[in-house]
Amino acid sequence: MWTRPAQGALTARDTIILADFLNTTGDPVFDSTLKVALAVALEQSPFLKVFPDDRAHEDLPLMQRSPSEGITRAIARQIAEREQLKALVAGSITSLGRHYVVGLEAVNAHNGDVMAREQVEVASKEEVLTSLGAAASRLRRQLGESLASIQRYDVSLPQATTPSLEALHAYALAIDEGRINDQRPESIPHLKRAIELDPHFALAMAQLSGTYANTWQSALAPEWSRKAFELRDRVSERERYMISWRYYRDATQAWDQGLELARSWTDAYPRESTAFNSMGRAAWALGQYQQAIAPLRESIRLDPRFFAPRLNLLWTLTGLNQFDAAKKVLEGARAANVHSIGFPQMAYLLAFIENDTATMMRELDAAVALPDGAWASNWQPRISAFGGHIAKAHEEFRRSVAVTSQTNLTELSGLYSAQDAISHAVVGQCAEARSEAAAAVHLSRDNFTLESAARALAWCDADADALKLSAELARRYPDAILTTHVMLPVIAAASALRSGRPARGLELLEPVRPFDHAQAAEFWPAYLRGEAQLQLKHSAEAAAEFRSITDHRGELVDAPLYPLAHLGLARALASGNDPDGARQAYLVFLTVWKGADANLLPLQQARREFARLQQ
Repeated sequence: MWTRPAQGALTARDTIILADFLNTTGDPVFDSTLKVALAVALEQSPFLKVFPDDRAHEDLPLMQRSPSEGITRAIARQIAEREQLKALVAGSITSLGRHYVVGLEAVNAHNGDVMAREQVEVASKEEVLTSLGAAASRLRRQLGESLASIQRYDVSLPQATTPSLEALHAYALAIDEGRINDQRPESIPHLKRAIELDPHFALAMAQLSGTYANTWQSALAPEWSRKAFELRDRVSERERYMISWRYYRDATQAWDQGLELARSWTDAYPRESTAFNSMGRAAWALGQYQQAIAPLRESIRLDPRFFAPRLNLLWTLTGLNQFDAAKKVLEGARAANVHSIGFPQMAYLLAFIENDTATMMRELDAAVALPDGAWASNWQPRISAFGGHIAKAHEEFRRSVAVTSQTNLTELSGLYSAQDAISHAVVGQCAEARSEAAAAVHLSRDNFTLESAARALAWCDADADALKLSAELARRYPDAILTTHVMLPVIAAASALRSGRPARGLELLEPVRPFDHAQAAEFWPAYLRGEAQLQLKHSAEAAAEFRSITDHRGELVDAPLYPLAHLGLARALASGNDPDGARQAYLVFLTVWKGADANLLPLQQARREFARLQQ
């Protein structure tokens, strides 16, 4: 083992870039594998920040190079100078008889001086990862990290990842240009292969869970995030946070515990963009929009190329009715060339708020043309249902179910069929609602589909079927806070209201108030409370509930309950001796439902009630 003394240390504000590992052994198992391993070893440290590999590849065309070109030592230095990074770290492995020599060098990007160097002879292939991890720890010390920090954040590489080079090689193949990208279904076979080669590869299990969850195969995710969570004490501190996050997000859906975890994560790793995004994402899920803004902005600052915090911030600002601010985030994402199908979706919805049909169609056409365009097939039917065009929405939902089924997105097929059921249920077309709900749960039994189908069934007096789905949800998702604290009470309250028990409905819904504004609630708690108060002839209370919906359109821009909340508000104001306010609310509803299906009971009732007010 040979160590070169450090020539100038880094600070906690510096970022380094990793060059591709130079492999002259002729053994392909080392290709890309050792760079991934080195990144894991260095990123254990809260002191060091590694420049994302995908951003490095995005710089290549700006340097008149192919984006698929390797990041050699020379190219890494050029990128470091372009991005004003302090240093690059280059690794190498060569054969020495039956042994191997592993080398690491940290190089000052400005002047090319070697800042630190580690070299170690390894007796066998099986010892390469252990020796690389130890060399990385010594390099961290030379680059200025404190001994106390290294001692706390230093798990051996075979433990932090896997002792199997072959398993790590399969994992490396699943990584998208150096960044963990859990929206690439093509990574699933590589992750499965990595786990086959090492059944205790916790990081690969967590990544597989995330990939399933983010490619609409959520029912397959919990098995892997649970297994990873059981192995979390084997990994590094950073990987432990990542694995625990996937467990709370994918397996238990305990967003409250995920939020607490993310707060600790940001404290331990204040330069970790993913940690701040997780904190903001959890706050958003719980309806804590104001609290989500700061961590999401910090996540963007730390990694401007990371699409998730930009998209989550876009949802958050829209949820606060800050539509102009949301547009700026959208413009910023597009200017930065950050991509996700979520951006055209939000552009579509923001255009819908402004009745800009030309922009809506342009964004929809662009989204459908994307590789994951099937996901966009429910955008138009939701808009149709919003406007009371239920027959048209039904045909469009049927097409969206067919499209997603053809692409094997069965969870989306189930969810879109359940959304069709909801659109029928809220306008009183209960035979159709029951039929679509049954079709939905036949297609998929993920919790999102089950929850939507159960709401439709409960609102259509199919109490026995709704109760069965509720029991399944309670059994399978006992820690999912939005399921247990929002969805199950809403389903029970809907059944209570339909059976003429408004007081019981209010009792069930009172504990739900802290989550009223979570997007997952879809306005149901306030809507049902408003309906219950109308049944009890409590006009002022009913009006307040309906206003809590009409004042917060951005929480779910295309919610089918939003127009109906205006109708509920009109009825509450009319019964509360506010005819002027009632007329205004009726006009809003009738304007939104202009051209709606003439046979819809809410439309017929609204026209009669409005006419009486005009007399």
